[in-house]
Amino acid sequence: MDHQELNKRCVELFQNPNVRLRMWDARMFWRIGDRMNPTPEDLTQPKVDPCELEVMLATAALTESQCAAELDKKEPGRAAFIQRQVREGMRPLLRPAH
Repeated sequence: MDHQELNKRCVELFQNPNVRLRMWDARMFWRIGDRMNPTPEDLTQPKVDPCELEVMLATAALTESQCAAELDKKEPGRAAFIQRQVREGMRPLLRPAH
């Protein structure tokens, strides 16, 4: 999955009702400047690793992650760590975007 497709998936997951219940602010994950109420179209520049963000958001949305296997190839156990943190009600610290 290329960068744009991955970001699009993250934006879609961010709109999921289960994710919205977490009350996470978009500015935690995307560069949005000084916009107070960003629209999904404003979420184009991730601040954090998009693969890690997808794993976190998919877990919160109670859906299957499309990046977990790829993330575990780069760093074994990282996806499971992120998933466990989200399931326990925490927000894991994600690595910065490259």
